[in-house]
Amino acid sequence: MKDIKHLVTNLKPSKSGLLLALTVSLFSLFTLMIIEVIHRGSIAAFINWADESTVSFVMTFLFLFFLVGALLFLPTIIFISLIAIEVIFWFVLSLGSYIKYKLRGEFFTPADLYALNEGADISTLMNDLIGWKEIVGFVVTLILLVAFCIFFIRYKKRVAFRKRFILSVISIIGLAIISTQPSLFTFRSFSKNVPTVESYDKFGFIGAYLTLVEKTNIAVPDDYDKEEINKIVKRVNGTAGEDEVDPNFQPNIIVVLAEAMWDPLLLKNANFKEDPLPYFRSLMENYTSGNMLTHVYGGGTFNTELEVLSGLSTRFSPEEVYYNQVNRPIDSLAYVLRKQGYHATAIHNFKNWYYTRKDIYEEIGFERFFSMEFFNNPSYIGPYIDDRILMKKALEELQKTKGPDFLNVVTVASHGPYNDIRYDDLPILATSDKKMTELSKYIINLYTNLLKDVDDSIRLLIEGVKEIDEPTMVVIYGDHLPFLGEEYAVYRELDYFQGDLNNYEEYKKMYQTPLVVWDNFGGETKKEDLRMTPNFLGSYILAHAKKEMSPIFKISRDLYKQGQTVIPKQTFYKQEGVKEAELSDYQLLHYDVLRGRQYSYANRKLTPFEGYVLGNGKIKIDSVQVEKSNGTYNLEIHGENFVSGSTIFIDGEKKKIKFINENVISTTIKADSVSDDSSHEVTVAVLDDDGKTVIEESNTKKVTFK
Repeated sequence: MKDIKHLVTNLKPSKSGLLLALTVSLFSLFTLMIIEVIHRGSIAAFINWADESTVSFVMTFLFLFFLVGALLFLPTIIFISLIAIEVIFWFVLSLGSYIKYKLRGEFFTPADLYALNEGADISTLMNDLIGWKEIVGFVVTLILLVAFCIFFIRYKKRVAFRKRFILSVISIIGLAIISTQPSLFTFRSFSKNVPTVESYDKFGFIGAYLTLVEKTNIAVPDDYDKEEINKIVKRVNGTAGEDEVDPNFQPNIIVVLAEAMWDPLLLKNANFKEDPLPYFRSLMENYTSGNMLTHVYGGGTFNTELEVLSGLSTRFSPEEVYYNQVNRPIDSLAYVLRKQGYHATAIHNFKNWYYTRKDIYEEIGFERFFSMEFFNNPSYIGPYIDDRILMKKALEELQKTKGPDFLNVVTVASHGPYNDIRYDDLPILATSDKKMTELSKYIINLYTNLLKDVDDSIRLLIEGVKEIDEPTMVVIYGDHLPFLGEEYAVYRELDYFQGDLNNYEEYKKMYQTPLVVWDNFGGETKKEDLRMTPNFLGSYILAHAKKEMSPIFKISRDLYKQGQTVIPKQTFYKQEGVKEAELSDYQLLHYDVLRGRQYSYANRKLTPFEGYVLGNGKIKIDSVQVEKSNGTYNLEIHGENFVSGSTIFIDGEKKKIKFINENVISTTIKADSVSDDSSHEVTVAVLDDDGKTVIEESNTKKVTFK
């Protein structure tokens, strides 16, 4: 009893305690204002939200109050450091979310935590996204942060540790309750069907984010077990399909993801001097072609790519996350085709780590991955390698390998943003009678010129395939619409998007990209008009090439043949005639592959290719020739698979490289920088763009300088 009385006595408020609580309250309110003012773009919008969504406002305040309270027991220096980090963290996060909304019409999501490197990398290419308002806001934030730190230091020391510890425990409990019960932000009126953008508008940044986190925690389906998966696999394997399978027919298969490729002629209020896609349009007119309804706008390329490669659908995952879920081997076109005698190579003229492609390509069965680090002295269009270089690399692969090839080719030169300088003198290809800002005029013209280069790269690929004269099919698709200016500026100014973007007609316009299937073996095959979501394209490719399919592709093919060619947002199931019950088996296999125990792989273990490598193959040093001349040593290194971006290391120190060809590189060092008559170790490596991380490395050769 005495202990309880003593505890109560310790909890009695003191003047210092009340002042500390007031400081925590004001600091929490200050942090809340930072988040919502930046996120909403104005103080007026923040005040309006606080008035209309009072419950969300109060819960956000309590969340931030408990967040600070949970740290009160820590030593002052650590406490001050953490709250400073907290404020800067919220400032950067809310600013990033605001910028993302201006560019893509979407706010920050849990998946963005897995793409911070990608976001930071692309942000270096974006001009005018951070102006004087953001800079002034950051300076004011720092000044107020310093002021609060002074108050914290003054009052925190005057409150006994025992009291602060008890308050921290209470705060941690409160923080845990709010974090795990996001419905509190809406007074339990939260619906999981509220669109993401609308939830941010109503529930606030923190409330909306926590509800998204809750959505990503997918529960195990009630009917998920080994028996049910085996039943589905047995059924799809036992179904006699209409598609012909010919193991003796092995055409090369090239799948090209054309970055942000879209038809700008759909902008009816724009006047084009010439068609920016004449060659591609001729393919669409003469071969099987149509449209693909993707699930991303302005970004998220790898989600579309993985749907094509895996036969899975992001519509069965929370829409905000997908590629980051691939953390183990999953079925893909690479696995299916390798099993049938194909070489499987991925080629992309951008960084190996982007979207963790290097790791995921290995998990989904590719043998090799050519990333930009392995292109020799490529030409550039602005910050990106010219796509024509990419297509030449694809053609080289077709010619040098024995047997059929499956190539997954991903372009990049037409990647946004489109407000930078990529041509010395930008030709004016697009004009309009509509009123447009100068920036919008520039954006549409830069994008149109980039499409001309994309079109020429496609021509180069197709004409090159014709010369090789092997049975080959080439599938080309756009991954998403380009983001043409902040808040859809070009689309809005040219009246392409009108009114509410959440209605069905606007949805189709926002997510529809071109698709073409070319081949040199179809003969008089009837030209098809295609319309599908990316998850159906993989099985379509296998059927067209007369190849055997694995269960996930068989089930998607069955749905496609039954007329279910599109899986849109659930909001538009009715408009697309989608019956959710008919997707249940497909959805269960999706869960088994990504989240479950992979029962569907029981009879065919998926193992990444043992010799998976970046570039042509393992870098190898055969010999090192050393010559001394005029106080320097000239080293000529002979071997295999050298690239122009290689780095030579002598005893662990970087040396400049002179690239001669894939078999010979050289370097020169001062004679007085190394000791004579002693053994030195020479290695060759390819480094990541940080200049430190080794992504491929050769064997070590020991040499003596004499």
